Amino acid sequence: MDKREAILQRLVELCAATTGIVSAKRNVLDVPLLGRPAIVVQDGSEERLDGPASESRSGVQRLEMAPQLWLLVRGAADDAGPLMSLFRARILSAVITDQTLRDLTGTVGGIRYDGCTVAEPTAETKEPRLDINFTITYTLAMSDLEAINGVQHNIPKR
Repeated sequence: MDKREAILQRLVELCAATTGIVSAKRNVLDVPLLGRPAIVVQDGSEERLDGPASESRSGVQRLEMAPQLWLLVRGAADDAGPLMSLFRARILSAVITDQTLRDLTGTVGGIRYDGCTVAEPTAETKEPRLDINFTITYTLAMSDLEAINGVQHNIPKR
């Protein structure tokens, strides 16, 4: 199992199940048919956090992934702020407390909320966007990826 992919898929599932969210998509610039409120899960970056001193000792390392959730709302200027706050709270609760995500991060990983930013409306969309940022730490075992590809690497011992 590729934990990165499983985590990203789970984020989309959680967003889609959030009360009041009309549409949840992944890695798109906009949501079709202007279904609002909507969430777009952007994969973001992934970086190695730490691992064994020597790669020959273990194929396991910890990674940090920084997905970003774009909350798209449509409403009058007076309604946008309260709507973004409402959905932010619902999404945070869903992501931080989800047992499936906790299981995917394991005992040496975790889910951290890094804050949010309101992006100014563009001329095209004329709607504000709230960018919700997380850091998700998990372990990557190369044997999991080898199993996905059906490849066994026989590296000679030194």
